[in-house]
Amino acid sequence: MDYIEVLDFWFGDADAPQSDDERQSLWFRGKGETDSIIRERFLPYVSMAGEGRFAQWLDSPEGSLANIILLDQFSRNIYRGLSAAFRYDEFALALCKRGLASAQDEQLPLIQRAFFYMPLQHSEHLEDQEEALFRYSQLCESAGPGLEGMFEHFYRHARIHHDIVKRFGRFPHRNASLGRLSTEDEIQWLADGGARFGQ
Repeated sequence: MDYIEVLDFWFGDADAPQSDDERQSLWFRGKGETDSIIRERFLPYVSMAGEGRFAQWLDSPEGSLANIILLDQFSRNIYRGLSAAFRYDEFALALCKRGLASAQDEQLPLIQRAFFYMPLQHSEHLEDQEEALFRYSQLCESAGPGLEGMFEHFYRHARIHHDIVKRFGRFPHRNASLGRLSTEDEIQWLADGGARFGQ
């Protein structure tokens, strides 16, 4: 498989994301059918990426992004509700930071950069959450006419993630699948409708 297959599936026409409602559904509202499609098509490749078998892709921004999507996005679709959904988070975060260190993200279209930064948003370390807010605020500032709303949406979600980690030091919705004991505060927060992000 080539990394282009991952990017084509996830982004379609990256130059006109605002006109593609199906793309929005894939990213933000897909569950059952979307999960099945991704599982059938990409499950072996997520495992391969987790073993570092696509390291040859990392020399290009697009290849790094494809690795990140496999490890950070597709894993959540394939293993929704299970601890394995978060299995590759640290690896994806390391690839994200590696790419940022060489400014790979700056060579990508804005919408692709939004997913390049997702491992920061999924981290349970506050410093990564702070970095995510900074990166998504940059996207908002760079967004052209008609795209402001989309990138404000990304920023709002980054803010929600940040505030949860700032309050709890982790994401409480992961506790059950990861076998962690929840505090009384976390239990009450989840019972009151605290964010689970589809997991």
